[in-house]
Amino acid sequence: MTLEREREALLPFAPASVASTEGEPRFGTYQGELPEVDLPRLLGKWAPGRTTRLLKRKRWHYTFVATQEVAALFAVVDLGYTANAFAVAVDLQEKRPLCDVSFLGVPGPLAEVSDKPGAGLVAAFRTLGGRMSVKRGESDERYQVEVDVSRMRTQSLQSFQWNGELLVAGGPPALTVIAPVEGDGLVNVTQKRSGLLAFGSLEAGGRRFRLDGGVGGMDYTQGYLARHTAWRWAFAAGRLADGTPVGLNLVEGFNEGATQANENAVWLGDRLYPVGRARFEYDAKELLDPWRLTTEDGAVDLRFKPIYVHREERNLRLVVSHFAQPVGFFEGTLRVGGQELKLSNVPGVTEDQDMLW
Repeated sequence: MTLEREREALLPFAPASVASTEGEPRFGTYQGELPEVDLPRLLGKWAPGRTTRLLKRKRWHYTFVATQEVAALFAVVDLGYTANAFAVAVDLQEKRPLCDVSFLGVPGPLAEVSDKPGAGLVAAFRTLGGRMSVKRGESDERYQVEVDVSRMRTQSLQSFQWNGELLVAGGPPALTVIAPVEGDGLVNVTQKRSGLLAFGSLEAGGRRFRLDGGVGGMDYTQGYLARHTAWRWAFAAGRLADGTPVGLNLVEGFNEGATQANENAVWLGDRLYPVGRARFEYDAKELLDPWRLTTEDGAVDLRFKPIYVHREERNLRLVVSHFAQPVGFFEGTLRVGGQELKLSNVPGVTEDQDMLW
């Protein structure tokens, strides 16, 4: 990074480790990639025993890409004692789902989310009739995406295949947050990226799409989380009317345990702008109704219009999951960097999650 870009940065740069030399968490909001989520370096009250680590350490990786024609997404989740994955594709022109599949599995060779959220990332899930992964080499400037779900697992006559890339080089920096976890949790680390240029191809629902010129992003999260965890989340990746890539990440109810930890941000072109605490207004019983999203500093005033909802409702005794993720479009106003920006039909998702895990 050039000296000029360093001077322009609105956030401090990500540290080399989650922990200080004394083993304390480096709570805060940062610009750039954390080399590794090295939670074992935490000491004292921040270092749980083996049983607690097994029960509380959660990690996941989520990938989203959209053009004006289609949105595609998938996630790999490792809860320590179980794992799951899902993949969704939605036709944004015809406003209908092309594919929506979910899988359960076990952590280990068949389900993995590595400790490296940027360079060196591996997030992968394999099962009978389905595999999905996102990877990035230690010296690579691209994330490689591969999703292959057979007709048997889509329960239709069409397979779901996604082969693509997300380009880091020339794009905006990552947002890294190290936050305390309220309740019976300890520490959480998240790295978000959006506004990345996408390339590749997608086949779903019997249709083929080119992803070249699309925009995408991702969410890497790992931490010692509370037994009961709930949040509202919003994520967008698209373009302004003039073609400038734009991205958004907002959350309410999570990673808010310290003033200095805040994962709400806007990506514009090659810049990252932090924004204030987020507020979500929506009808939890009618998730396809419009949502309103704002921030306390007035930087964000958006409406979200869902067109489809992916759901994960499970009661496995140890794990009780309410997870709903609408896919749709954002419209409204962003005020960042001294500019007022109008969003129209920017693809993205919102999320209503309540977990006992």
